[in-house]
Amino acid sequence: MNILAKSVNYLWLHLWQYKATERQHRRLVKQLRKAHRPLKVVFIAIDVAYWRYQHVYELMLNDSRFQPTIVLSPCIGHEHQEQEMERLRAYFDARGISYVDYDFNGEPYYILEEIYPDIVFFPQPYEHLLCKEHDCLHFYDRLVCYMPYAFWMSTGKLSYNLHFHNRAWRLYYSTPLHLEEAQKVATNHGRNVRVVGYANADDFLCPHHDDPWHSSGSVGVTPAKRLVWAPHYSIIAANSALPPRSNFLWMADLMVTLAKEYEGRIQMAFKPHPALLTQLYQHPEWGQERTDEYYELWRTMPNTQLEAGEFVDLFMTSDAMIHDSGSFAVEYHYSRKPVMFVSKNMKPILDTQSTFGLKAYDLHYIGKDEAGIRRFIDEVVLGGNDPLLPEREQFFRDYLLPPGGKSVAQNILDDILDSLGR
Repeated sequence: MNILAKSVNYLWLHLWQYKATERQHRRLVKQLRKAHRPLKVVFIAIDVAYWRYQHVYELMLNDSRFQPTIVLSPCIGHEHQEQEMERLRAYFDARGISYVDYDFNGEPYYILEEIYPDIVFFPQPYEHLLCKEHDCLHFYDRLVCYMPYAFWMSTGKLSYNLHFHNRAWRLYYSTPLHLEEAQKVATNHGRNVRVVGYANADDFLCPHHDDPWHSSGSVGVTPAKRLVWAPHYSIIAANSALPPRSNFLWMADLMVTLAKEYEGRIQMAFKPHPALLTQLYQHPEWGQERTDEYYELWRTMPNTQLEAGEFVDLFMTSDAMIHDSGSFAVEYHYSRKPVMFVSKNMKPILDTQSTFGLKAYDLHYIGKDEAGIRRFIDEVVLGGNDPLLPEREQFFRDYLLPPGGKSVAQNILDDILDSLGR
């Protein structure tokens, strides 16, 4: 596409199409205010890892003003499509939740014809992500809603100014700082953004958490401290949109050594990013055999455990964490426990961050080498010297608690009902 064509396309989108979509939404809202029937709502689910609408779905299911339906739909071109659908089926089946399944051998379920929904919740803000029958491009005349599955800590177009961000009816963001980023970056200046709290907040803030930690022989009557190590998958930065992040390759042997050295005083959980396993299988110095042996070591050492699944209960019942992940840099602050971010050079990471992201990293102890990691364990985790605690508590109150003293799901439901006069 030449420069003139790009310019014309840009002007058409920004000066006409986005505003035209807003007019369509206003007309539909006016119609729905007069309609005396339940609102038909579709939740599109692509993978358990991105499913953040469970509590919203449950509220709607128990409210006669809504008629919610979950539709399974894999990301097109993804090599693990069928496994992702299997995980979703198992998740919903275990909870007795009905859904519209995806048939890989047949025609995709045509949502517009079969349901003709009023509201559609998407799990990701990308066009051409799903089969054409489920792609968000076909639903912009409906009330499209979206809540990010993770805390957005970076800024820029990909986070706030895709076509989807400007054409959705509602974007349910986590904090006022995310609204401010949208107002600065998005073409529509964030007019469709509502601040409701973080997607996972309702899980983190529930009054009871299961205890996934194994018992370990501690010294005397003092319980062993529970330390999570959560390495990122980006062991190779090439061809990655992320800045160089993972420190796994130089930390792998060190963390095993530390686990053995602190046996009796620390119970350590190895919580790798799900994609790390595949990356290590493909790494020339690791491969499948070495990787499987390493993971098995963490599963079987006396004071360690391998945690490959959910992490909310693990975090909320722990005493500290060491990591170099992305969203964990915020999510672990729900525990208000001390946390270390490992990086030999923080600059390329911090250069990508929004105001909110910088605040979250400021509450981390930074580990650049073995000595720094040992100091964190000795002085903060075991010694209880935690000078960042008051600042973490303030961050929790200011940014992690959903607004209005309500759950995130209730905030979303209330916004929809208020907007549609229900």
